[in-house]
Amino acid sequence: MYKTGTMILAVAMSAMAFSAAPALAQDRERTSVEAPDYPRGAERRGVEGYAVVEYTVSPDGTVENPTVVEAQPEGVFDRAVLSAIEGWSYAPAEASTEGLTQRFDFSLGG
Repeated sequence: MYKTGTMILAVAMSAMAFSAAPALAQDRERTSVEAPDYPRGAERRGVEGYAVVEYTVSPDGTVENPTVVEAQPEGVFDRAVLSAIEGWSYAPAEASTEGLTQRFDFSLGG
């Protein structure tokens, strides 16, 4: 069941990648993306939901200042999405790209 939930999560995340931050598609290319792990406690209890993260991409392409700005249920998926997005990287650019958002959907698919 764990793998199924993760697979559905990855599909939901990549399907929303460009709609969540349209300016990003024109300005910065992602060079590394990592899907968050489904929290074991939430999986065991059958909890589904989502988290929206706002972040900045530095000129060297690293993610900075990720913050969960919306989540349902609150606090359940925060650590997983923050850990994953901190591992993302982008192509270098001359300036930071601020105010990007990404929604992560967590579904067990069953």
